[in-house]
Amino acid sequence: LYPNVDFNSGLILKALGIPNEMFAAIFVMGRVPGWLSQWIEQKENAPVKITRPRQLYIGAADQIK
Repeated sequence: LYPNVDFNSGLILKALGIPNEMFAAIFVMGRVPGWLSQWIEQKENAPVKITRPRQLYIGAADQIK
């Protein structure tokens, strides 16, 4: 199991002397642009009820056994 980016970011923020209470706010600031872009896409595609990222596997088909 690999830790996510926030694990390493937390270590860096701690080393910089930023209080633990500020960690969540700093993590959220990095995610806000993505959340806003998803919201804008949802508003533009109003008839679509569920929004999921499109995932297409383009690798070799014989790898799945």
